[in-house]
Amino acid sequence: MAAPLSVLVVEDDFLIRACLTEFLEDSDIHVLEAESCAEAWRHLDQSGPIHAVVTDISLPDGNGKNLSMDLRARWPEMPVIFTSGHGASVYEKTEIAPPHDRIVTKPYPLSAVLDAIHELTGTHQDRVPAQ
Repeated sequence: MAAPLSVLVVEDDFLIRACLTEFLEDSDIHVLEAESCAEAWRHLDQSGPIHAVVTDISLPDGNGKNLSMDLRARWPEMPVIFTSGHGASVYEKTEIAPPHDRIVTKPYPLSAVLDAIHELTGTHQDRVPAQ
């Protein structure tokens, strides 16, 4: 059996982070949690392999876009899923989003984040149909 995906969730809203973490863990994904850019970097520097990052755009000590640009300096192909309550305006009109990025607008169904993780990491897990 393959090792589970490891995903870093960076979200300063405790309830959103807790709900997303529980959903992803129930989907057999190992989740590391951070509520700030500084905490995210501690995980990135000290934890084992991380396969994707899910980050809010607005964070108390920075923003998700800058976090993604900095981590791409070290891991150019790291998949990043941005979550934002401000629409899909992460990139300026003149910027081209990296192919490893997705934007999920709040409020979002938790499955949208899971689908983006599987799409960007090239993994797929069969879902059990709802009864």
